[in-house]
Order: sequence, then structure tokens, then C-alpha cells
Amino acid sequence: MQPISAEDPTWIGPYRLLGRLGEGGMGRVYLARSEGGRTVAVKLVLRQLAQDGEFRQRFAQEVAAARRVGGRWTAPVLDADTGAAMPWVATGYIPGPSLSEVVGKDHGPLPGTSVRALASGLSQALEAIHSVGLVHRDLKPSNVLVTVDGPRVIDFGIARALDAHSSAGDVRTRTGAVVGSPGFMAPEQVRGESITTASDVFCLGAVLAYAATGRMPFGSAESGIHSLMYRIVQEEPDLEGVPQRLTGLVRACLIKDPEGRPSVAELIEATRDAEPAGAWLPGALLAQLGRRAARLLDAEAPAAAHGPGGRPQQQPHLGQPYAPTVFQTPPPTPQPQPQSHPYPHHVPAQHLSPPYMPPQQMAPRGNGTGSGARVALIVLGIVIGLPVVAIVLLALIGLLVGEEEKSGGDVREPAGAVPDAYVGAWEGVMRAGTDGEFQGRFDIVQGEKGRTVATVTYTLPHAYCQDRAPLVSAAEEKIVLGGGSRARSVPAGTKSCAKASQNQVLKAQPDGTLLWETMGASTTLKPAETSDLAVHPKFIGTWDLPAEPAVNGLRLTIEQGAIGDEVATAIGAGSLKECRWKAVLSGAHSDRLVLGPLTSAKKACPVRGSMVITPAGEGKLYVKRADRPAGAGQEELNRREP
Repeated sequence: MQPISAEDPTWIGPYRLLGRLGEGGMGRVYLARSEGGRTVAVKLVLRQLAQDGEFRQRFAQEVAAARRVGGRWTAPVLDADTGAAMPWVATGYIPGPSLSEVVGKDHGPLPGTSVRALASGLSQALEAIHSVGLVHRDLKPSNVLVTVDGPRVIDFGIARALDAHSSAGDVRTRTGAVVGSPGFMAPEQVRGESITTASDVFCLGAVLAYAATGRMPFGSAESGIHSLMYRIVQEEPDLEGVPQRLTGLVRACLIKDPEGRPSVAELIEATRDAEPAGAWLPGALLAQLGRRAARLLDAEAPAAAHGPGGRPQQQPHLGQPYAPTVFQTPPPTPQPQPQSHPYPHHVPAQHLSPPYMPPQQMAPRGNGTGSGARVALIVLGIVIGLPVVAIVLLALIGLLVGEEEKSGGDVREPAGAVPDAYVGAWEGVMRAGTDGEFQGRFDIVQGEKGRTVATVTYTLPHAYCQDRAPLVSAAEEKIVLGGGSRARSVPAGTKSCAKASQNQVLKAQPDGTLLWETMGASTTLKPAETSDLAVHPKFIGTWDLPAEPAVNGLRLTIEQGAIGDEVATAIGAGSLKECRWKAVLSGAHSDRLVLGPLTSAKKACPVRGSMVITPAGEGKLYVKRADRPAGAGQEELNRREP
């Protein structure tokens, strides 16, 4: 945040300005506070745009529509005056850095689990925006704010209301200015064609690729804007470095044809299991968010914002500091402020962002260091009227940066937390006991000692087993998982799933793999190649296995789905023709599928073994069934034509 300068107003409507947050193509954005103490972001439209009658009308329509956008993933529009000499709009202030700051400056690319959570939150934000007839049109990293409980989408300033009285195909905010930001525009935006909700989906794909790699998927504008736009329209995106589990989803968003992209509803469904909750970000980044919130608590209005006796002065550009808003709700007349006002008048403007004060130094003596600090911060937050999310952030500071304070300011992971190198999805062929080989998978999330941090899935010949595992200990060289609880089994209640091991050791290897060890068994786990649209198109369809002998005949239909979903159905032949089975997806790669055992609701239909399916040329697949005798060869599946 930059200090208020001589050319800036000190008040906009009923909001006293604290500093300048940034400047864009439409205007400047300021940090401000209302008389009630609420912290807001106020966007003041550029003077040249304020003189454009058509722009004013469209801006008023968009503000009215944006006020209807609710939900958890956007910054709410609180107030506006579209009829003022210089129109403005105020939104709730989100105390977090932009995604462009996080990735491009402070932290670097995010781990795969964080990017999936980002995809979930942003998809839900787009759903809220689209539900009121808006298209954002400029979704980019600088318009995504990162907070402790998920991302927030901001800046509806150039979104265009889609109603019967407007030209939905108009892609220009003003004459000669195409809406959008180079590198994060859809092909149809570049070509000046109609903009739809699918355009926001393309932008979302570009944002996710940037979050995962730190690069724009179509390159930068260093070689020229026209070259960049050509690549967006004509060339495939560079997705090197995007985790395999995310590649399918990101690539689908970046399809050139708007009709070929997934809908926002499909994206929400595909990332439902990744919705941001708890520690969705690396520990060091969470600690940084806490420090930023602490600085916000200390932000003061510049001394120039007050006259003698504490009375607000007039604004240099906008006339009286108070005026009825466009919603005809004039604020109360300002009163002289007592000297005990929580915003000291003597603080100079350049002290808008004072150094961070550790919570322990703020704790009342005799109350205990950690709890006293959190109580003091929460009380202070209530006094000055910060949003609830800021209070939550501050309450977490004592937990997230305790180690930092002891080390003289270095940012470190919370004690006992899962290191970033282990976070993600991992797969491998496990070998243990008399069960022989089976498919194993570990989905590991960020978390601390004693918390459930892993979902462990393994597919036996006649059972699909899924356990939850807590973190016993964590260090850079290894983490240890303990025995947890059974999350799921197929068939339900089967006794084939063994009790979870009490001591599973995972060691990070130099080549990017993990070494898994438990009870004398070990294997190498590689990063999972699955995405949320996990099943490769070559496997999708209906297949026959084989026609003769009839008793073994099987018609297998494979559909799209994620790991753990029921993606396959099978119908028997011969003596089992009345049987219908289902199978869950337990492993997915470009060169094979692993399906859990085929199970049926009918007791007369036996469980059929799990399957490993591989390509066998045009119109054919090979299947190896785990319930077949040792040494039995592969069987052939033939595609059934419609």
C-alpha cells in the first residue's frame, strides 16, 4: 500500500482514505474506513471515463448487478455513487495479497493441492458472478486475492451485464479498448467476438497454469502483444510443470472453441473434494498472511485527513466528504473526534504500514503469552471493526509464526507440519504379505502433527480399501503416518481390507519420488498422473469381454470420472446374464486404468476381481483380472459399436 499523495482525495463519499492500493485501466483503488470502522476498498473512476456518458450508464448497470453477487468467494459491493462528478464504488476489503504477488514475488508456484483448492474456490466465484448475468471478462492473478480460508475474486469494474437491453456481444468498455489483460484473454476476446461465461473459463485455466508454474501458458508479451495474441488464438498452451493431476482440467479450460470447454458447474463438481478449508496453503504463506493482517490493524488515516479538533477536512477533489450515495442513504453528520479515537491523528502518512509487532509483545502480562496475544488481537480487531476474516487470521498468528519469532524473523513451516515436498497425490504398485501386488495411492494434504493428513487407497483382488491416516511426525527427510480410521471399502464392510498400518514411513527422494516403507515392505511412489477428468478418452465406451465361452462373457461400459468414483458398469452373459456390476476407479494413467473389484447389489452375483486395463490397438483393450490364476494371460476387450 502506498501513502496518500497530494493529488489524491482524503475522502470519497463517507469513506476516509488510508492509502492507495493500486491503479488500473479504470481508476485508482484506495484502502479506506467508514465511520463505523469497516475497512473497505474504494475504486475511483478515471476523470476521462467520468466524462463519457455511455460509460457512466454502463458502469451504473454493472454496479447494480455486482451488488447482487453474493457468496463466499467474492468481495461484496457495499456502496457506490455512479452519479458523482467522479463515480466510485466501495467493496469489502480482503486482507490478503494478490495471486500475482504470491506467485511472482513472495512464494513462487503453489503446490498441486493448493492449486486444486484455488480451482474450486474460483469456480464457485464464477458461478456467483454468472448467476446474476455478469461475465467477469478480466479474471487474472492480480484480480484474485489469497486469504487463509480461500481465494477471493475482485474487480467487477469492467464486467458487462448481460440483459435484453444490452449488446451481449460488445466486448469493449469504451471505444477502441478491448476488454481483458494480455496473457489472460480467451481467443474470442482477442478476435473481438462475443464474450460468454466460457470466456471466463478460459481465463480460469490460464490463472491455474500460472499458479502451478509461475508462467503464463502462452508466454509473456516480451516479444510483442501481437505475438502473444497470435499464440493464444493459434498455438497450444505450455503446461510443462503443471502437476499431472491438474493437467487434464487446465487443458480442458484452455480449449480454443468456447463450446468445447467445461461449464462452471462441471468444474465445481470436478473439484468438490478440494474446496479450500483449513491449511490449504503452505505454512510459510499462511504465516505471511497473518503478518499482513497485523499491519492492517495498525494502518492509520493520514494526518491531513483531519482538521483541528479531529474534525474531518474537506476533500481536495471531491467536495464535501459526506454526500448522499446513489442508494439515497446519507451517512450521519461527522462529529468531532475525542483524543481517545482509535485512529491517532498525529501519525504521519508514511507510517501507513508499520513494522509487524509479534503477538507476544501485545499480550497483557500475567495472562500467558500465546492466549493473551490472541485475546488482545481479537479485542483490538473488534474495536476498529475489521472484517471477521481478519480477526480469524490474527487469532492464528500465535500458532503460525511462533517459530518465526524465536528465530529472529525467518519464515518457517509450523512445527510438525507436512513439508511441501510430500503434499500431493502419489501412486505405486505395492507389495506386502500374501496379497501380492496391488495398486496403492496416497493423497497427502498440509496439516500438523496429530491431524489426518493422508487418504491411503489400495486395491486388492476382491476389495477397494480407503483409510485416513494421521501425521505422527514430520521432518524434511521423512514423515511418519499412523494407523487411522477406515474411510470406505468396496464391497461395504468387507473383511478383505487389512487394518491400517501404525507406522508408515515416507521418505522424499532426490528424483522427486517417495519411498514408502512399512512392516518390512517398501515401494517407490511416483507423482500421480491422474487429473479430475481422469479417464483418458481412449478407454471411454462400451466393450465386450469375450463373447465365448458365454459364462465368462461381460459387457463393460467405462465413463469419465475421478479417483474413487464409480466409472464402470458391467453386464454378465450366459448364466450370469441377470448380473449387473459396478466398479470404482482406483488408478488412471494415459497407458492404463485400474478398476476396483466388480461388485453387485445382488447376492447371487459374485464379486469379480479388480482389473488393470491397457490399450491394445485401435478398437481393442487388454484386461488383466486380479482374480485369475497366477500366470493367466491378458484377455481382450473389443469396442462395441453404437
